[in-house]
Amino acid sequence: MTAARHEDWGSPLRITTVPRPEPAAGEVRIAVKATSVNPIDMHTGQNAGYEQSMQLPYIPGWDVAGVVDAVGYGVTRYAVGEPLFGLAWFPYPAGTYAEFMTVPTHHVARMPSSVSFTEAACLPMAALTAVQMLDAARVERGHRVLVSGSSGGVGHLVVQLAVARGAAVVALARPHDHALLYELGADACVDYADAEAVAAIRPVDAAIDLVGGRFGRTLFDLITPGGSIALATAWSIPKYEAHASERGVHAISCLVEPDPQALLAVAEHVDAGRLRVVVGAEFALARAAEAQAWVTDRRGFGKAAVVTAS
Repeated sequence: MTAARHEDWGSPLRITTVPRPEPAAGEVRIAVKATSVNPIDMHTGQNAGYEQSMQLPYIPGWDVAGVVDAVGYGVTRYAVGEPLFGLAWFPYPAGTYAEFMTVPTHHVARMPSSVSFTEAACLPMAALTAVQMLDAARVERGHRVLVSGSSGGVGHLVVQLAVARGAAVVALARPHDHALLYELGADACVDYADAEAVAAIRPVDAAIDLVGGRFGRTLFDLITPGGSIALATAWSIPKYEAHASERGVHAISCLVEPDPQALLAVAEHVDAGRLRVVVGAEFALARAAEAQAWVTDRRGFGKAAVVTAS
């Protein structure tokens, strides 16, 4: 089968032929129709991801959408031919930048019926991150929620899922992205580069920070005492817990994990029209490196998909 992989840490992705994997007990093999690119893909390719036991050569990727091609011993939940999507193995190697991959049945779910494989592949990591961060920040109906990085792959889903919970969303984004964010349900949009406008947002009940760094630290000052902030990159904010405590804010560092029940809930939102994933760019597997550059350089709104020929 064809796959895109790193031969050395930090080396360019190379398109090569590798053996087709066999499903172990409790696993299915998926003929991958599409995967998507997440920032963690590039960090891990530099051997700077969350899991340091990765082995070379390394095939990136965790999002998958495709069709069951074979089942391992004891599998009864799914059958050959079923379309599935999921977040596979994270943060351990999954290898979805390939024509075939294997995954435990409890990391995948049946695809939403109203979307393509490409759209479905762009949902799992981003949507599960959104759901789990909203849960961590205890976002409820009537809350006013600030979302940084709202035009990104995770952010635009956070906006919609917060709205589905009955929250009013303040989206931080570049001005040229505001129209689409309003279309997705944002109550207000603010240019993150306008420090005065950002400061005027206060107070909010909760914040979802997908940016981190110095900018992420400034968001703590916008949250009402007793409120919460969920952080995707807490490691980039030195002493964030102490900083939050000084302001009476509850800060939670979040790392996404596979959750098939949450995936089913995401699928329900999608099929009911409450959630749509924006695929900002689509690349063939042979152009996976270009897909990663699209994400790294933040060239557009939403997600970048990688489509295989299988």
